[in-house]
Amino acid sequence: MKKHEYIDLVTNKPWQDIEDYCDAQPVANIVPITQLDIDSKQWIDFTKENFDHAQQKWSQEWDHYSDDGNKWVHINSVLGRNKHNTFELNYGIEGGTNEKMKVLLGDENMKRLKADPDTVLMRLIVKFPGHGVAWHKDDAGSYTAKFPDVDRTKLKRLWFSVDDWKDGHAIQISKTVLTNYNKGQVYDIPFGLGHASSNFGYSPQYTVSFTAIIND
Repeated sequence: MKKHEYIDLVTNKPWQDIEDYCDAQPVANIVPITQLDIDSKQWIDFTKENFDHAQQKWSQEWDHYSDDGNKWVHINSVLGRNKHNTFELNYGIEGGTNEKMKVLLGDENMKRLKADPDTVLMRLIVKFPGHGVAWHKDDAGSYTAKFPDVDRTKLKRLWFSVDDWKDGHAIQISKTVLTNYNKGQVYDIPFGLGHASSNFGYSPQYTVSFTAIIND
């Protein structure tokens, strides 16, 4: 980075719109909503057995956001997010991996989530040390493309880890930073709420983004 580029950034603050939006949102009370029974080895074995069906992605390649959401991705890229720090393996779209993960999750866990199995889209994400998902908000773009007729008034986005917390793994939802979580602890991420995750540790991070109609 050159001096004039840095001065331009801190003078013009391209992140200001994001900061204003997030500060205007009510602070969410982020607590576990249920506990799943998860066998970490089975899920990690799944990533090996289905490696050829993983999407290898980084943040500039995200194409499922609205224009507003893509503006956030663009600003993150201006500030240094790129393929060298946002890479991930992403399962759930290719090779029938969504259906395979529903079987892996199991009926009992599906009941604990109160989810309609026919409306479930899971994304198992593997992040490596030095990489993370930049601050963003979800609008269920890829979900809507797969399930265009689903009633979005009952749609929820949930998050859980399939491995116990490791040093350097973190996720922030609203103003709460989650660390020291247990595998299978489930958290709600309301649509439109800012969140991000990071692996600044020494081992891969395995988490699931779970979208479905939830029958409360």
